Amino acid sequence: MSAKDLLIQLFGLPKGEIIFQDYSCAQKGLISKYGRIFIAENHICFYANLAGSKTNLVIKLDDIIRLESKNKNDIDIFLKDGKTYCFNGFNDKDQVYNLMNALISGQPLQNQQTFQTSTDSTREDESQIENAEVEIQFLQSGASMDQEMCKFTFSFNLDKFFEFFLADDALVYSIADHRQSEKDTDIQLTKWTPMEDNPGMFQREMKNVIKLSGVPFKDKSRMHKLFTYKKEPEKLIYTCTTHTLDVPYGNSFQAEEKWEVSQLEENKCLLKIFASVVFTKSTMMKGTIMNKTMSGLKEDYEKWINNVKIRLEAMAKQQKQQGSNINHEYEDSKKLDNNILNKIMKTGQNQEQKQIVSQNQFNQERRVDILYLLSIFLLIIIMLIQIGILNKQSQKLENLEQLVQQLQQK
Repeated sequence: MSAKDLLIQLFGLPKGEIIFQDYSCAQKGLISKYGRIFIAENHICFYANLAGSKTNLVIKLDDIIRLESKNKNDIDIFLKDGKTYCFNGFNDKDQVYNLMNALISGQPLQNQQTFQTSTDSTREDESQIENAEVEIQFLQSGASMDQEMCKFTFSFNLDKFFEFFLADDALVYSIADHRQSEKDTDIQLTKWTPMEDNPGMFQREMKNVIKLSGVPFKDKSRMHKLFTYKKEPEKLIYTCTTHTLDVPYGNSFQAEEKWEVSQLEENKCLLKIFASVVFTKSTMMKGTIMNKTMSGLKEDYEKWINNVKIRLEAMAKQQKQQGSNINHEYEDSKKLDNNILNKIMKTGQNQEQKQIVSQNQFNQERRVDILYLLSIFLLIIIMLIQIGILNKQSQKLENLEQLVQQLQQK
């Protein structure tokens, strides 16, 4: 079966559908999913396999209402049903955007070649299909530390990555958390300490006991890990050297891993993981040891990224719930504040009304008192007038009596 037929079967496309180009990219999300996007005659398809979690997305061109490219990395696809898909990580984003836009708007395609299906290119295309299906690309036997094992993109910056996963008190998922999830025992993890002979680099070690399977006469083994890290302005280098002490030929090899965490954007970082098996002694079992060690690392990283994803999703859900609780608390507090304010205003109004009533009563009583005093004053005046009149009349009577006496004498 040719590569084209494999793609048509994978995405359920109509027979004879023309596939113009495919590109390596990532679907943006809480954890970006690396895979490949295929641009066909009537569809845009994306496939990724992230630690066993497969994504098979098929978008009809007729369902797309518009494309947007607001920055140098992202392409947003808006659908009629309200859904939005964002892709980034392209080597040449403008080329992908122009091809998508030309197909959606019905423009003639220029300098575009269809997906190769000739016999000479079948092997190359099948390799592309394999890369599209396998998100985590592991090293082959005999590979060196310079070759990439797997990569993941996270929607937070370099400092957050360290705080979440590598710090002594990692907030999301530490190495100790991971070993506990694997049912390891006797876990002893030291704190990060600076290396005297290498400024800027820190180290720590871990001792633990792991369970074994498929090893004759052994069901567990002691393990010793030595970790180092060094921070740079836009990159974090983290290494791990592992000795499995109680397995056959355990003194003849060690597993070496290196993490390169680089800052992509303000709130985005990329983790690349490299691994190899280094032999300190020659042994006839080199091939077997290499295969088992690399397959064990692959399985371990699949479990690690799955657990990380679960923890991050739980953390995002918890933050969302806390935000909702804060909003409810704010609304309740606001209602309580309003009720208190209304009570205060009512109390103030009642006190004001009481003060007005009291003032009115005081004014009324004061008016009564004034009227009472005025009436007394008038009475006194009237009495004084009457007394004056009486005095005048008395004086007149005395004068009249004197006049009568004088007449009598004459």
